[in-house]
Amino acid sequence: MRDTTVHGPTFAELRPLKEATFVESGRATFPVYPDLAERLLDDKAHPDPDGVLPHVMAVCSAYAYAGFGQESDAGTVAMIATRLGLESNRIRVFEQRVDALYVASAAYLIQDEDRRIAILCYRGTQPEDIISILTDADVRPDTLSVDLDGVRHSVHAGFYRNMRATRYLVLQALERAVRGESVDPKERGVRGGGLEALYITGHSLGAAMAALMAVTLVHEPRYAHLARRLRAVYTFGQPLIGGPEFARACERATDSNGTHVLRDRVLRYIHDRDVVPALPPRPVGPYAPFGREFHYRRPRRGLDAVFAAAADTAAEAVALPGDVLGGANPLDRLRRVAALPARVRQEGWVERHDPARPYAQMDSLAGLAVVAPLAFFATRLALTRSIPFRYSFEDHGPAHYVNTLAPQGVLSEYGDVR
Repeated sequence: MRDTTVHGPTFAELRPLKEATFVESGRATFPVYPDLAERLLDDKAHPDPDGVLPHVMAVCSAYAYAGFGQESDAGTVAMIATRLGLESNRIRVFEQRVDALYVASAAYLIQDEDRRIAILCYRGTQPEDIISILTDADVRPDTLSVDLDGVRHSVHAGFYRNMRATRYLVLQALERAVRGESVDPKERGVRGGGLEALYITGHSLGAAMAALMAVTLVHEPRYAHLARRLRAVYTFGQPLIGGPEFARACERATDSNGTHVLRDRVLRYIHDRDVVPALPPRPVGPYAPFGREFHYRRPRRGLDAVFAAAADTAAEAVALPGDVLGGANPLDRLRRVAALPARVRQEGWVERHDPARPYAQMDSLAGLAVVAPLAFFATRLALTRSIPFRYSFEDHGPAHYVNTLAPQGVLSEYGDVR
């Protein structure tokens, strides 16, 4: 186990030749969100109306990939957290690697200077790391060690094993934060009233681990004091982690305050044709999502819009046999088909409500082995960029989530005005 702690820089240290915070055209331009701590402590709505929190969580999830070889780079995450608005933060990262068991787990815990906020961010699948990739492929079911409605459910073994690999050190650090202590064990003393707001986030494999940690906090009585501080879980490009019964149990479950955390505060973001949220494919077993789903549709015009409508209609037709066998209501099918033209015209991020079906599990291995790779290469050429592939690896990149979730006119994490 590798356990590393880094202290984040100040604003002045990141801008040695300029004022720590300056104003152009009547608004602050650095840090990205001068009031980020207040926004994270606010618990009125998720996502927040200004779209700040999804952007912040997407940036943290993207930079959790920072590192060299198989070792994380906590300094980069600390620097980015300061740029976003959490000056002089503390970053503690826990890593465990067991190649033979397909364990390549990394969890970053970000704590603000006043010790009132914590962001738990899991690293996703590293594209250059075969063990990390094999983790995603370890789809055999594993029994979840907590009860949901008195029943033990099976979940994706690779995701669950990686979450558990660092779980107890993460929980010990969170206990320190609750008491008002620094997550850095070398720092002594208590500051303020302790942890008030906890967020969990991640991209890809990291998103799956984030969702599973949320399930653990909500359903284990010994973690009830942590669950009460859990404001929201933001996941990006999250694969499916359990079966339909598990998903329904998560939707029904409440924490000790009676809040449907896993139904209302797990926010799943899916960028256009991202293939990963449709995985694992149906041939390995039935999987289903839980929580709220937000889907980004890139602008489409002319033939591109026509092709997209045709592709969505075909997807509904292909899913019909499975819906019939599963006992789905035929009226729901008709409502979804009737709503297709309006959905094709939608642009940007939209929360999916009825009659839209959730982002469906992939029906065959062909989508993973053929369609998604072809779509990745097709986007490189102008002549094939508009082909309406059902799935694409290209849309899974964390940069897509960061760029499309940035509010209009907001700085990038490096100070560029969009």
